[in-house]
Amino acid sequence: MNARQWARDLRMGAKFAVAGGREGWTRLLLTAVGVGLGVALLLLTTAIPSALAVRHQREEARLDFTYSQAHRKAADNTLLIADTDTEFRGTDVRGRLVEPEGPQAPLPPGLTKYPAPGDMVVSPALKELLGSGSAKLLRERLPYRVTGTIGESGLIGSRELAYYAGAQHLAERIDGWHVARISRFGPPERTPTEKTDPVLVLLVLVVFVVLLMPVAVFIAAAVRFGGERRDRRLAALRLVGSDGRMTRRIAAGEALAGSLLGLVFGTVFFLIGRQAAGSVEVLGISVFPSYLNPTPVLAVLVAIAVPAAAVLVTLFALRGVVIEPLGVV
Repeated sequence: MNARQWARDLRMGAKFAVAGGREGWTRLLLTAVGVGLGVALLLLTTAIPSALAVRHQREEARLDFTYSQAHRKAADNTLLIADTDTEFRGTDVRGRLVEPEGPQAPLPPGLTKYPAPGDMVVSPALKELLGSGSAKLLRERLPYRVTGTIGESGLIGSRELAYYAGAQHLAERIDGWHVARISRFGPPERTPTEKTDPVLVLLVLVVFVVLLMPVAVFIAAAVRFGGERRDRRLAALRLVGSDGRMTRRIAAGEALAGSLLGLVFGTVFFLIGRQAAGSVEVLGISVFPSYLNPTPVLAVLVAIAVPAAAVLVTLFALRGVVIEPLGVV
C-alpha cells in the first residue's frame, strides 16, 4: 500500500466529514471540541518549562545583594539598597528601599525611574491588595505613597507582592547584609552553560505521551458519534467495490478532519487559558501570560502527533469491526 493510496482514502474520508449534513457537522464539531481541549492541555503543559525558565531569568536579573560589598565606596554608578522583605497573612512581600548615589546608579528591572523619598512603586497585585479593605495592617507597615507600578520585567509572577520605596541616609546603616551599596543588578559571572539534563528531557517526553491519552480517548469516543449514519456510508462503500481496509482508512480520514479542526479549536482554547492563567496562583506560583509560550519543537510535535493519533486510534477502534456491503457488525 503506497502513500498515494493512503492520502487518497484519508482525503475522501475528510470530504465525507464536511459533507455529511447536519449529523456529519455535529459529529465533526464534537470531535473538534474534544480534541481541542486535549490539544490546549498539551500546549499548556509544554509551555510550563518555558514559564519556569522565564521566572528564573527574571529572578536572577533583579538580584541585588550578590554584588554587595560593605566597604564599596560611593560613586556615580552606585546604589544604596535595603532589604525590607516582610510577610502578610502567610504571603511573602518583597520590599526594597533604594537611594541612588549618582546619575549612573543601576535602575532595578521594571522601573523607569527611582521613587522619591517617601514614595514607592508597587507590583499590580500589591496595589490591588493595598486598595482593598483587608490590608489595613499591611498599609500601616508600608507608610509610603504609591506613585507607580513595577513593570513585568521586574516581577517573577503576576500575583507577586513587591515594592521599591525611596529612602534617605541608608549609608549610615550599611552592613553588607540587610543594607548594601551595589553597582549593578543581576547574577554573578556565569559558568559555561550546562547541558540539558537527560532525565528532565525523558520526563517531559513521558508526560507528553501520557497527556496524549485523553486526546486518544476523545478521538475513540468520536468514532461512535453518528454511528448509524456512518455505518450505512461504510456499507455503501463496500457495495461499490472498496475493500475492508480502504473503508477503515476512509473512516480514519473522517477522524483526521475532526482532529485538524481540533488543532484550531485547541489553539483558541490555549490562548484563552493562557490569558486566564495570569490571574491564577497555584502553590504560591503565578505567571504572566507572556511566560506561557510552548517550545517550538514541542508545539510542532503536538501538531503532528494529534492528527497521527486520530488516524491510528480510529484504525485501532475499527480493527474488530466487520464491514460488509449489507451492513456493519
